[in-house]
Amino acid sequence: MGTILSSTFKHNIAGEQSFYLDSNMAFSVDQAKDWEEKSPAFREFNVQAKGVLGFAPEATLWAGKRFYKRQDVHLSDFYYWNVSGPGAGVENIDVGFANFSAAWIKSSTSFEYYKTNDNALKRENAQKFDLDQNIIDLRLENISTNTNGTLTVGLDYAFGNPTGSFAGGFAADGYDNEGKAKSKALAAVKESEMDDSGYMVTLEHTQSNFFGGFNKFVVQYATDAMTASGMGTNGQGVSELATDNLDGQDFYRIMDHGYVTLGDNVEMQYIASYNNLSFKDSNKDDQTWISVGARPIYFWNDIMSTALEVGYDQVENAFDNGDDSKLAKVTIAQQWSAGRGYWARPVIRVFGTYAKWNDESKGQIGGAAFADDTDGFTFGVQAETWW
Repeated sequence: MGTILSSTFKHNIAGEQSFYLDSNMAFSVDQAKDWEEKSPAFREFNVQAKGVLGFAPEATLWAGKRFYKRQDVHLSDFYYWNVSGPGAGVENIDVGFANFSAAWIKSSTSFEYYKTNDNALKRENAQKFDLDQNIIDLRLENISTNTNGTLTVGLDYAFGNPTGSFAGGFAADGYDNEGKAKSKALAAVKESEMDDSGYMVTLEHTQSNFFGGFNKFVVQYATDAMTASGMGTNGQGVSELATDNLDGQDFYRIMDHGYVTLGDNVEMQYIASYNNLSFKDSNKDDQTWISVGARPIYFWNDIMSTALEVGYDQVENAFDNGDDSKLAKVTIAQQWSAGRGYWARPVIRVFGTYAKWNDESKGQIGGAAFADDTDGFTFGVQAETWW
């Protein structure tokens, strides 16, 4: 179970200026017993000042740590554009045909490596290397394209900033249990790779008032140091630089997702996406990921509803041996919510989920409970609330 606690303080001064202090703290427990202690994670702590720039009084100046303009698919809790973290910037400058925003975001990572090939094979004398990732994020938002339609154009440029000396080495994850190198990109870690740059271009068209909801069509292309960020996250922060995304990769995504109303009593969210990740300078073949899913909900009255969710994912060359991964799932849930509508919260759910995956994925997905199976059923009770 995860919980997020947030608070906002606002202070108005003379004129049109205002200052906000935003904080956001999260924690997660296993729900194994009555008393469970966990250290909190500080997700956000920033100050936002609006109306303080004379040349752009409509803009907001900010500094600190924050969720920065995250774009997600709620159906799968998937963030396809997420450069959150500590940084600073200015957003929503009116440039006539669009709103312009610029930000600098930083994310740090560390990894273990070995100075010699023999050390990597034996997992001996591990060394630690720290690396900062800096991202410059530029966006033009709310570009009018058609009736109720707007376009967002974004450019993210990333570069690594090593915080220590590194003369190259070997990554243990680059070898299988027999000591054979999985790929050149993973086996040898070059000094030059640790400050490689990369960029990601995003085009996102939003059609509002679309069958009572919205539709978003997204095209993304990323290279080198931005390929991990392009792959997306599960809401736990920006994907960090690593030894396997700095060796000439590129990535692209085409995705359509949205939410619609299908009559007085039915609402639905949906997603269809195609993703391709290539490894130009290694032995690995391109990895393609297809994902489709839908969640229609039928409302019996203003507080009770029934949700059905179906989904299918297929990843070619998902594993290091070149095998594909395929998974299909179906979930049914009875829900009680504080109001009528797809987004009504809080909500209590009683659910059951059945999933089936191919033989090649056995032991790779499903966790310890289904390590020896190719299908599984799980059920439970869930409470969800956010604001």
